[in-house]
Amino acid sequence: MPTAKKRARIQATEIDVGKRTLESVLIDLAEQIKSNDARSAMRSAQAEERSAQAEERSARAEERSVRAEELATVALQTIAAVSQDLRALTQELRSYVARTDGRLDALERTASTQS
Repeated sequence: MPTAKKRARIQATEIDVGKRTLESVLIDLAEQIKSNDARSAMRSAQAEERSAQAEERSARAEERSVRAEELATVALQTIAAVSQDLRALTQELRSYVARTDGRLDALERTASTQS
């Protein structure tokens, strides 16, 4: 039976990385990861909040747009009705003017024949 080769275990405190031990490097990396994760979570929360605010502003803008379209439709309908009324009044006025001109012509003819 072949014997399994035993691996020697080396402690992280025994390995040097530059002027530091491997253990201290790994501890620093773990702290950096925690710090990065916390920053990432905070930024993610801020991004979600900004996204929610943007969606809210977009919804309000859409509501205002719909309301503005409704008001514009009412304004155009009102303008069309007023324009139609104005045309009717203009036609009525022209009719009165034509009748008045006819009466005036009749009066002038009567006056000229009597003189």
